[in-house]
Amino acid sequence: MTTGTRILVLSTLFILATSLVGNAAAMSIGIDWKQTPYLPESVFSGVTMTPDASMVSAGGSQILVRNWNGSMRWGGQPGFITSMSSEGDWVVTSDGITATLYNRSGQEMWSRSMGGAVRAVAVAPKAAFVVTTDEKGNWITWNRNGELLHRNKTEVAKRLAIAPAGNLIVTATENGLRYYSSTLTPLWTDPREGSLDEYIIISTDGSTILTYGGRRLSSHTPEGELNWQVDVSTAAINDVACSQDGSFIVVGSQDNAVRGLDRYGKIHWTFKTAQWPNAVGTSANGVVVAAGVNDGAVIILDHHGKEQTKKQFDLRIQPRTLAMSRDGTKVVVADQRYLYGLSLHDDSASETPDETIFVAAPLNPVPKTTEPTTLPTTMIPEVTMPEEARPTPTTTKASPSGAWALLPAATGALWLAMRGRN
Repeated sequence: MTTGTRILVLSTLFILATSLVGNAAAMSIGIDWKQTPYLPESVFSGVTMTPDASMVSAGGSQILVRNWNGSMRWGGQPGFITSMSSEGDWVVTSDGITATLYNRSGQEMWSRSMGGAVRAVAVAPKAAFVVTTDEKGNWITWNRNGELLHRNKTEVAKRLAIAPAGNLIVTATENGLRYYSSTLTPLWTDPREGSLDEYIIISTDGSTILTYGGRRLSSHTPEGELNWQVDVSTAAINDVACSQDGSFIVVGSQDNAVRGLDRYGKIHWTFKTAQWPNAVGTSANGVVVAAGVNDGAVIILDHHGKEQTKKQFDLRIQPRTLAMSRDGTKVVVADQRYLYGLSLHDDSASETPDETIFVAAPLNPVPKTTEPTTLPTTMIPEVTMPEEARPTPTTTKASPSGAWALLPAATGALWLAMRGRN
């Protein structure tokens, strides 16, 4: 072996060794804060977080609204039917036949009564309008001052969602999906029979409307065109999330699996969990994925479904009660006792960058299809909230990953060098 060859081989092995050490400490999960509901016996159900993680809203028997650093916290009102605007400045909730709008600091702006028990509510960005529906099929939109804008009587809504542009209202009804304008003018009716749709997700850019119920996941355009409809799992879907442009979709289901799909409904990977994942989230670019599991684990995956790190909590993660920030560095999640604010840390850097926790290539596009291909292998007075518990930040280290795959190459290089010596 020549001196130059020997130096090359030793340098390669050194780089691999340092790469392994770096990957072992590349990522950790820290607890920034945790907080109980207003009443100790209550549990959280459903969370919403602004893209920049500045505001968090958690529903359940009592709502909780707070900013990340905890300088603003309010809640205590009934919150099983609630909605927060995309910028976090407005929250609408309901109790019986009454719907109430609050501003960012918890001040009641107005309360209005419907003709029956409220079934669904939604608030447009910047509270351009609020839509409320009741059990009798009454629909009303209000402005932020509580003035009636438009009224309609139509089908009873199970869920409501407003497109980011504020020009489209999507609802799931017993008879299928429906689209309405902001003036409550009917725009499109789903012609499919036997609709299973229960929940609605609209991509941030408004290009993709995802609905799901049972094992079925569907994708529509804002005009009502069906992109695809598939049974993506072998058991009921618990939660769905998507990237900003809808090009990446993550699904958590009761067959103990998290799946990554592209915009065409093609399954690219499946990650098996010990118990079923109750909640999932993803960053705006789809590079970071989080899953909250029934056994209390919060697992961070990359764009390819590879585990990066995890944190174990004592109680189960609540269904559909996880959200991730735009840049993938913050996660809010609830178990049966606490609401947690988590941060993902790049331990290999002196400070955590906003956009460089993961680097992954985008999914390869596939021809449009309706069948997925699975590759081998988601005025009430303001109430003073109880003081939050601020734990000492704890971290969970990630295990070594990608660098192990390079060891066979290093072994081959060493063998060739020794052969040359002979």
